Amino acid sequence: MLAEFLLRLRDAFLLFFQKLTSGEWGGVVLLFPLAVVVFVVLFFVRYGRDMQPRAGTLEWIERLTPARFSWEGVRGSMTRADWYAAFGFTLVYASLAFGILLGNNRAPQTFWQATPAENAAVVDLGGAETVDTVMYYTGLWHGEWTLSFSEDGETWRDQPEMRQGYADLFKWQYAKLEETEQPTRYVRITSDGPPMELGEMVFVVRRDGVRTLPDVNGFVSEPPSVERLFDEQHFCPPTPTQLNGMIFDEVYHARTAYEYVRGVYPYETTHPPLGKGIISLGIRLFGMTPLGWRFMGTLFGVLMVPLLYVFVKLLFGRTQIAACGTALFAFETMHFTQTRLATIDTYGVFFTLLMYLCMYLFITSGYEAPVKKTIWPLALCGLSFGLGVASKWTGFYAAAGLVALYVSYLAARGRHQAAAGQKGRYLRFLLATLGLSVLFFVAVPFVIYLVSYLPYATAGGRTLTLPGLLDEMWRNQVAMFRYHAHESATHPFQSRWYQWLFDGRPILYYQKYVGATRAVIGAFTNPLTTLGGLAAVGACVLGYLRDKSRHALFIAVGYLAQVVPWLFVTRITFAYHYFPAMIFLILALCYVFNGIWERHPAHRGRVIVFTGVAAALFFLLFPAAAGIPMPHWYAENFVKWLPSWPF
Repeated sequence: MLAEFLLRLRDAFLLFFQKLTSGEWGGVVLLFPLAVVVFVVLFFVRYGRDMQPRAGTLEWIERLTPARFSWEGVRGSMTRADWYAAFGFTLVYASLAFGILLGNNRAPQTFWQATPAENAAVVDLGGAETVDTVMYYTGLWHGEWTLSFSEDGETWRDQPEMRQGYADLFKWQYAKLEETEQPTRYVRITSDGPPMELGEMVFVVRRDGVRTLPDVNGFVSEPPSVERLFDEQHFCPPTPTQLNGMIFDEVYHARTAYEYVRGVYPYETTHPPLGKGIISLGIRLFGMTPLGWRFMGTLFGVLMVPLLYVFVKLLFGRTQIAACGTALFAFETMHFTQTRLATIDTYGVFFTLLMYLCMYLFITSGYEAPVKKTIWPLALCGLSFGLGVASKWTGFYAAAGLVALYVSYLAARGRHQAAAGQKGRYLRFLLATLGLSVLFFVAVPFVIYLVSYLPYATAGGRTLTLPGLLDEMWRNQVAMFRYHAHESATHPFQSRWYQWLFDGRPILYYQKYVGATRAVIGAFTNPLTTLGGLAAVGACVLGYLRDKSRHALFIAVGYLAQVVPWLFVTRITFAYHYFPAMIFLILALCYVFNGIWERHPAHRGRVIVFTGVAAALFFLLFPAAAGIPMPHWYAENFVKWLPSWPF
């Protein structure tokens, strides 16, 4: 594994050098990654000096005495100023997330369904026309449509292709037509594998060389239900984009969420159901529209902002550090891009953040805190764990870190109370805590997980029974395990864990080139947060080894729990799998910021500068995170930082 990493690193440097010397790589864009590396190196060199014993103090003598680790200590608390600051960051981020190219709130909502008994339809255009273009909006189920034209309703000309593949659902498509000037009055649509649904069809015709839209009020359809294909013509966009259709894994997760709403047995069954269930709430609110299927993910992304602020304030007790850390998170490109897609990763990350916050409250409650004081953070932690695992199995990775922290606290508390002559009190606490933990981390998550399978057990109008629900859950666990254990697919934007550490290979979700501009959406991390956060995790490891810092240990454990499992995963992986680790990269940077803030007040400006540079990079790269059309020269000189970046 290490040998593979070194070989990949060598190949990356060779490619970097080749691009640099061949002139294929823009000279301006080269400055950005080099500047970030230099900035991070200089920042942490100065940080290392700041952490040395200060002149005129006895700190060098204290370093000779081995530090003792303890989970006890003062926790920060929210003040009125903190709530104002948290609200301000949340408002700014929400304005960006909801306000900039999230998705349309209009899309066809009525569908014509081809069934085995009614698999074809004929439309009379009301007169002979020269059909130039056919656009159609796809619905549920996939297969092929056969599109045929006729002048007399008897002799038909089949057109080359009208696809509705699994990756083509709920988006506007163009049918491929023959280049012909033959007049057409009748159009026939035939499904090769019903059931299949179409939401809308738009015909563009040429009259005297001018492209125009015919009056659909003059159409005659057989069967009459086909009129649903022409009742929402005003929803047709000038051109299909990410604003009016699904992209990337939305064709799995958002589609399945809609199937939950419709009572259809789900198509995507390779992940637990809860994430799709949450997506379905937005669809119920706003319809099966891009805004509808992206709303809940964006909302959860917004809610992470104040949650992180509270977390940082609890850890370090400083409003300034909480503000800087929240700014880093709000201006994190991976967080922005990933939460605005209708995929399930957002919910896994949200509940990971929540479960670690609750675990921190539990393990810092004090070594003599009674059960009644520790029960609530423990219960909320278990609830968050259950919700996280029911959204995505990667919640188990987060749980590995929780177990390590949990055991560490119980062991440290046991040593403390034994030394204080309180063995009996500790034993009672331990037994009560272990019993409650079985309830909170086994029973409650199991119930949540089981209930999340209700859309499976009730699909198709089936009567809900407990045996049926248990059977659906069990069969899906077997199927998911087999899928992930034997997955051997490849993808042009796949990446490995060691590439995530350095932002080496983003994943491209969407791209559209129009003339002198391009619009792209990619999942990549803010380069300064990525490299600076990695160095900060190293600082946390050193901080624990040298000073036995509880903050350092907590953050390092959380980060390693999100990364180490991926070292042993051999199936296809992507950059977005690093998304949960971003929480701990930012917390690690806050640990570094806090060290500078409390030891060298004169150097606090460096913390502000670091945060400001990260925000500046976010806005520099913002078009590639939000799908904003940008000139080609901007993409080549300011966005495509590395040859491996597909922008």
